[in-house]
Amino acid sequence: MSNHYESSETVAVRDAIEKILSFAKVLEPQSVPMQEAMGRVLAQDIVSDRDIAPFANSAMDGFALKAADIEQASPKNPAQLKVLGIIGAGSVFEGTVQSGEALRIMTGAMMPAGADTVVMIEKVEVTGVSAEKPEGTQVILTAGAKLGLNVRDKGEEALAGDLLLKAGTVVNAAGIGLLAATGNPHVEVIRRPRVAILSSGDELVGPSEVPGPGQIRNSNCYSLAAAVKAAGGEPNILGIVRDNNNEILQAIQQAVAHHDMVLISGGAAGGDYDFTYQVLSELGTVHFCKVNMRPGKAQTLGIVNNTIVFGLAGNPSAAMVGFEVLLRPALRQMQGFTSIKRPVTKARLTTDAYKPDSRRFYLRARVERDKASGEYLVTPEKNQSSALLSALQNANCLVVLQEGLDGKAKSEMVCCIRLDIDEGVEI
Repeated sequence: MSNHYESSETVAVRDAIEKILSFAKVLEPQSVPMQEAMGRVLAQDIVSDRDIAPFANSAMDGFALKAADIEQASPKNPAQLKVLGIIGAGSVFEGTVQSGEALRIMTGAMMPAGADTVVMIEKVEVTGVSAEKPEGTQVILTAGAKLGLNVRDKGEEALAGDLLLKAGTVVNAAGIGLLAATGNPHVEVIRRPRVAILSSGDELVGPSEVPGPGQIRNSNCYSLAAAVKAAGGEPNILGIVRDNNNEILQAIQQAVAHHDMVLISGGAAGGDYDFTYQVLSELGTVHFCKVNMRPGKAQTLGIVNNTIVFGLAGNPSAAMVGFEVLLRPALRQMQGFTSIKRPVTKARLTTDAYKPDSRRFYLRARVERDKASGEYLVTPEKNQSSALLSALQNANCLVVLQEGLDGKAKSEMVCCIRLDIDEGVEI
């Protein structure tokens, strides 16, 4: 045990984030089934193994023909072509379309030899339709068509060997289709971080228990697990640890052995029963234990066996705001995302925003665009207690009031961190 404690000074929010990110290394790749790559960061280049499309095909239901045959077609001088037959997607026409001929063709069907254009079915008149000849015997056209109309060329998407998706790309639904089209049923992506979650406190009981005198139900494990999952991580709720040095020490030792990050809520302050920072200084290095923010001043960053162990405030809302501001960016960085900051909206306050101290404030609030003016208006929740989750449930943003004693008056502009919009989204 190194018994190392780097600093007991209160650190600025920006410095706390930078310090955490310095330890949040990108994890190693893993192979996953293609559909599990949705929203993940590719760890390999995806190269097309064939031409896509592998053959020229029709973009419409219609008639494949030679554009030159209908170049002079008009209502007064209609072109009349012999219908050779009909072809659907997945079939191949063995013959060749000659001048004066047309082949009825379905969307996606391979273009027949000799044809260079498709005229959609709605633009023609078909004669001679019968049970024996459902495609008709003759097609009449009263207008010309541009050469190549409604024909998808071979290799329109990509040629064999083309780079389709670079390593580092975030796979979306269309990307899943590209993986399927290029024969990649499995793909390498950056692994999701495994996150252990603990709650510290003698007063805590499980959600299914009836609290006795002086007890409360453990909510932090579950809200933090949900936040980890929303950030792309794999949460593992380890449950409650009592306010006991040895119990917390053993729990952290076991957690760091099997996880990429460990979160422990409660016990991060400097009280007589707050052991998180003491244990972390015994097991590894504590880099800070106070952050100049509200809610959540008491927050501890420790590194144990190269693993981030973070002590969050015990108050539920403070723990959630601390996670959002300090830890969500780190979890995204560990997954290889380059966009790790939530979008920010500038909005006009609908009420005064008072500051009782000089810390940076994160007010739980709701921002909406005013229908009349088109500008964003933001209304902080009335009760900003660090113990209440309801304000965060109702909020879609965090209003940032910078360090200092000056609050913001009604109608002043403020920055709102959008909790309802993912990182990398332009607003």
